[in-house]
Amino acid sequence: MPDAAKVAESLNATLVDMRFVKPLDEALILEMAASHEALVTVEENAIMGGAGSGVNEVLMAHRKPVPVLNIGLPDFFIPQGTQEEMRAELGLDAAGMEAKIKAWLA
Repeated sequence: MPDAAKVAESLNATLVDMRFVKPLDEALILEMAASHEALVTVEENAIMGGAGSGVNEVLMAHRKPVPVLNIGLPDFFIPQGTQEEMRAELGLDAAGMEAKIKAWLA
């Protein structure tokens, strides 16, 4: 969460801590979708079937056409290393997240 806070501050973005995948706070997701042009989810978990996927499902179920960038672990074997090393390698550190978001928004 500290890296996400750094990125949010740098990009002047709203940061919301989802805390857990289930149950999803659908009201909060819909509130964020209504008040923002795009959403970004970040998780230290697999993107497929994770919290970001849940956000996508809520938005689709409510027919909210809000672009969403899901940042998290890719769907392949993750090599071993320290958390810091793996975050940097997978773009889940502050620099990696910010670069992914800026590229997506460009």
